[in-house]
Formats: sequence, C-alpha cells, structure tokens
Amino acid sequence: MRGASRALVSVVVLVGCVAASADGLDVKVGLGGVHRTGAWTPIVATLPESQSAAGPWHVWVEDPDGQWVRSPAATAVLVDGTMRARFRARFGRPAGGVQVEGPADGSAQRTFVAIPQALSTDEQVLLVIGELEAAERAARLMAREDGARPRVIRVGDPRDLAAGAPGLTARDLDGIDRVVVCGTALVGAGDDLSNSVLEAIDGWVRDGGSIVFIAGESAARVTNPGSVAARWLPGPVGQAGRVDRRVPLRRSAALETFGRAGRPLDKAALAGLQVPLLADAARLDGTVVAFEGRSAADLPLVVRTVRGFGKVTWLGVDVDRPAFRSWPGTDTLLVELLEQHERSAGGRAGESARGALDLAGQLRTAVDRFPGVAPVPFELIAGLGLLYVACLYPLDWWLTSRGGRPALAWISLPVIVALFSGLAWGAGRRWKEAEWQASAAGIVDVDVVSGCVRGRSWAGTWAPANASLDVAALPTAAAAADSPDVAMSWYAATGRGLGGTDAPTPHPALGAHDYSYADGLAGFAGVPIAADSSRLFEADWTATWSAAGTERAVVSTLERDAQAALRGAIESRLPFALDGCVLVHAGWLYDVGRLEPGGRFEAGAGRGPRSLAGALTRRAAAKERDVAERWDTASTDVARILEIAGLYRAAGGSSYTSLEAGRLGRLDLSAVLDTGRALLVGRGPAGTEWRRQAGVSHNTSSLVPAAAQTAVWRFVLPLEPRQP
Repeated sequence: MRGASRALVSVVVLVGCVAASADGLDVKVGLGGVHRTGAWTPIVATLPESQSAAGPWHVWVEDPDGQWVRSPAATAVLVDGTMRARFRARFGRPAGGVQVEGPADGSAQRTFVAIPQALSTDEQVLLVIGELEAAERAARLMAREDGARPRVIRVGDPRDLAAGAPGLTARDLDGIDRVVVCGTALVGAGDDLSNSVLEAIDGWVRDGGSIVFIAGESAARVTNPGSVAARWLPGPVGQAGRVDRRVPLRRSAALETFGRAGRPLDKAALAGLQVPLLADAARLDGTVVAFEGRSAADLPLVVRTVRGFGKVTWLGVDVDRPAFRSWPGTDTLLVELLEQHERSAGGRAGESARGALDLAGQLRTAVDRFPGVAPVPFELIAGLGLLYVACLYPLDWWLTSRGGRPALAWISLPVIVALFSGLAWGAGRRWKEAEWQASAAGIVDVDVVSGCVRGRSWAGTWAPANASLDVAALPTAAAAADSPDVAMSWYAATGRGLGGTDAPTPHPALGAHDYSYADGLAGFAGVPIAADSSRLFEADWTATWSAAGTERAVVSTLERDAQAALRGAIESRLPFALDGCVLVHAGWLYDVGRLEPGGRFEAGAGRGPRSLAGALTRRAAAKERDVAERWDTASTDVARILEIAGLYRAAGGSSYTSLEAGRLGRLDLSAVLDTGRALLVGRGPAGTEWRRQAGVSHNTSSLVPAAAQTAVWRFVLPLEPRQP
C-alpha cells in the first residue's frame, strides 16, 4: 500500500513538472544556480503567460520533517518583458523541489517544479564579482583533507545577481561564506540596480559577513562620495575612505611576503602599476597587515577593518589585471586575503565531524530541554518489556494450561495488556510534564560606532497535547530596535543524521501537515505539534539602536598603550544591568563583574587582564603546566555554548571543540578584536520576544517566559587612536 502511494506521488510530481514546463513556469533557486540547505535562499519565478499575474503568489518548500511551508506572498513585476516574482525561503532537504502557488480561475493552484540538489550545510561557497581567474585555483588550494573545496560562484557584473527580479537583500546572501569584489567590475556600474545589489552586500557584511575588496587603480573611480564601495575603503573611525592620489608601486616585497609567494613578481608587471595612497593613512581604522615603506602609514597595501559585525579586507592592487594572471603568487595571495587557513577543520578529527554534529547542533540539543520533561530511562523501558514478555509466556500459558482452562485466556490476556498499558502510560506521565514548557537562548550584538543592532534567538516549546501554533518573534523593548527586519524559521539539526537538513530522507513527524508564514517572515501560522513532543524555532533580526534619551548604549574612552593593554573607561547608558561582564581586546580579558545602569569601569585600575584563550578554555595549572578543560560535546550548558560560539576562533576553533561552528560561525566576533575594537560581553534581559497562539483560544501569550531565557549581550567598542 505504501509503495502504491509513493508511485502515485511520483506520477503527480512528473505530471506537475511537465505541466510547469508546458505552461512556461520557470524557477531559479539560489545565486548562480547554487543554494545550500538550512540557509535563506532567493527564489525567482518566471510566471506563465497563461495565468493571470495579478494577485498574490507563493512558493512552498519542505522543512526537515518533509512538511511543506508556504512563503509570504509576493507580487509579480514586469522584468525584460516577462512577469517575475521574488521569494526567499529555507530548504530543509537537499533534494526535491518547490511548489509555486498562484491565482487561477479564482482559486489557488500549486505546481511542482524540480530543482537541482542543494549543497550540504558544511560546504563553503565563495562569491566572486569580477573577472578573477585566480579564484578557482585558490579554491583548489583551500581544499580540505577529504577533498572538499569551496564552491566558487563567479559573476562579471554585480547586476547579474539581481537580473532575475529586483529586490535582492542581505538575507539572500545567507548561504555565502565569503565575497570577493573587484573594483574593476564596479567601474561604470552606477545605476540603481547595481547600487541595490551593493547595498545588499554591504548589509550582509554589517550582519557578520566577510568581504575582500580588491581596488587598486580602480579605487579612485568607484569610491566617489556617497558610493557603497567607499564604505569598504579604509578610513578614520566612522568615516568612509578616500584616495588622496595614485603613486607607482616600485617594490613588491611586501605583497610577496604577505601572499607567501613561491616566486617573485615579474619586474615587467610593476611597470606602470599604480596603487592608491589613502588619505589620513596615519589615522586608519583597522589593522594594516602589509605595506611598503618604513611605516604602515607610508603606503598601505592590505588593510583589515570592521564594518558593523563583519570584516572588510582591502587590497590596494588590482590583481585581476593580465599581469597577475600568470603569477602563481596571486593564488596564495587570495588564500591569505580570505584567511581560509583559519577556518579549516582540525585534521582528521575535524574531517570526521563534518556531516555530523556541529556547535549549532549542540546548541539545539541544549535548547531542546524543558523543566519537568526528560526521556524515560532505558532501563525502565527494557525492564517493562522483559516483564511483559514473561507475563505473556510462560505466566499466561501456565495459568491457562493448568487444569485445562483455556477459556481463562479471554480474561488474563486483556488484563495483562491493560496492566502494562497503564504502567507505560504512568511511566510516561512520570517523566513528562502535563503543562506547556519552553526554553530559549539568544544573543544581542550592538555596534557602538555605527549603531547597528542584531539579534539571534533560538526557542523551543513542549506540548502536552496535540495543538496548532501561531508563533511570532520580535525584538523586546530592551533591544531598542528601530525598524527591525525580522525573519524566523524552523530550527533543525544539521548533518546527515535523523532529522538533519542533509539527511537523504525526511524525519517523519507525528503531527504532520503543511503550514505557512503569516503576513511576513516574522511569524508562522498553523504549525502542527503532536502531544508529548517539541518544536524548535530560530529567529534573526537586524535594526538600528534607538534608545530614547541616549546617544550610545555604552560610552567608551578606551585606548591602547605601548604594550597593547587597554587604558581608559567604559560607562553604561543602558536601562538595565549586565551580569558577569568581561571586557575583551586582542588576546586579553578584563573581569568587569556586574555593570549597573550608569556604572563605570576603569580598565587600568584593579587587577590586570588575563589570557583570553586561557579564560575561554578554562585553562588551569596542573603539575607545572597549563591544561585546558576538554570540551564536552554532550554538554547542554547554553551559556557555555554561546560563550564559545561568540569567540570561536579565539578559543581555538575546531582544534578545541572538535566541532565545526556551523550556522553559529557568523556570530564569531574574534576578528573584530584584532582590528582596533574591544568587546564588552555580559548577560542581560531577553532581546527577542516569542509569542504564540495555541489551540482555539486565540489568546496571545508569551511562548517563552523571561525566566526561561538565556540572553548574552555584546557591545563592539571603538578604541581611541593611539598617540605617537
């Protein structure tokens, strides 16, 4: 019967594909035809001429349980003579397709369209804008021990990313790990479409992305005042970069050393090569990692700066010129610019961990724990099973066969079944709470320089009975978020295990039926949840800090001394207290303690700093040597997991945890510590509020009480320019 059902589904899918092709319906998923499971993905549908383009259009995609989720409505627009609609969704399965729903004859119809298989969550994707042939060769150098290497998406013009339909946003780049932008590709691309694409890339960087901006001679032409590219050029704190003039590059030793080139650059390539001399080079915000001259201010060539919660690496030489295409050092130079060596897994241990549990999966396990709810002990289940078998035989056989009374089995068997059914039910009630339970964890990041605020939250709820949930997420009043952009989704395990986003077959859900988003991406409507089971969700939002009466959340007068130690003070302007605060800079950690509203901390007073790596790994002296505490992959300590995820690279990365960061990698702020920033970390009130409507009561209530939430607040603080 099940085989016949599957055959019927296959026939329906085949008919849907044929109908879609015949009607002219075309669906493009991802960027450059590449998309990844578990990441927000753009979907552009070219609508058939036979159907009316008026009215709302939707797409349906599968979650990890195999349930179809309907996207918010999109309006079709006319592009190049055809009607197209843009959507975004998260794919919970690597294979399958999408269903396009549109109005026809007054009723909605869903048409299935097959799509290429998605990349797994552990594969990396590199987006290159420009004619940079070295990208493919650099990807081969970045291959892991198992042969996996980054997938390279190359586009010659930024407008190609939004050619299908306008409306590209930063969330559409969620499946991208690194972006490389060549300044030569931006020359002449100054229309509204290219500017909107660059704005989306800039938003992605501010939200934690990493970009390599290659702009030498082209920098003066693409970084005019007000342009998006000017924000990626190094400049003073809070200011866009400017090019003072162009000067010839007479020596290439610094470039060769930084790029670990095995062969020097041909002298002929230097002939006529000019690089930009940045204005205010002595006051650049960031770190100059390669330069020509006696000091970093003479002629910076490679500068790393902070942009919101992301990082920009600027290279002042156009290595996409023909003179660099035959130089093998271009490949290694690009690898160094991408800092790929810092993201590689730790040997065979990291290789075996890929495709299985990662740090995001460990956090999911920790969130999926509720007060009063625990698994029934295996010993009890096994004991009841053995006792049940023993009661059926030989006990029941002995009772019915003794004295020739077989009719007694009509009484004894129902009694045994009822007895053990009651015991099983009672055992389940003993370890299962009879009330709704919930838990949540979250991080709120505030960039004091730009005023950018972002929030990440993960929530779970346990249901004592079958129900249908309407769930929504929004920033709390404590987050002081102005015009937040919120998106929530299901929270699933990663990898190829049961219930993982890369599993070949979906995880069968007990209460399985389709559900949909509400008016936007900020909430679900009609999410099914079965009795004695849990549902997990995640939400992310970005906004601008807008606390009433305060210019900044935290005021900082911190500066570095000659020994790279911090001097100065920080003062809290927050309306709430922060517990367990620490101040982090470079490789040092300062214990702040509780920071009250209006409280102040002097970095130079009291006890000095201690090692950041030692504090993160709980390093302690043992037999005349320091020993780090082993990372427990079975730990469900939410605060500890968020602590390591927030400074993943500073803690040693996969070499310490033996786990990849997964989707939590975007939360790692280790890079900002090396680029002229300090980090204030503490525990505070929840930054994301979860609301629900359960059953038919329609009474809006909080999904997760404040006492059940673990919230970490982090503030990225600027440092005063170092005095000569």
